[in-house]
Amino acid sequence: MLGHIKPQQQDKKIKKTTEQKILQVANLSPSESAIEKIVEIHPMKQIAIMSVVQAVMLAFMGVSMYIIGLIW
Repeated sequence: MLGHIKPQQQDKKIKKTTEQKILQVANLSPSESAIEKIVEIHPMKQIAIMSVVQAVMLAFMGVSMYIIGLIW
């Protein structure tokens, strides 16, 4: 993959990709390939998945508010 690049440039290239990966983890951002996969999925499947995620988040918020109500 990096065979045609000089060793000094290769080190910089590897360091740059490592830094990008560290920043992705620190920012909790997905990799570019994961984002590209989302675009390739059928739109109705995207809507179905996000509807489930939204319902789970709503349920979590409701349970959280109920627990906070019990504590206070």
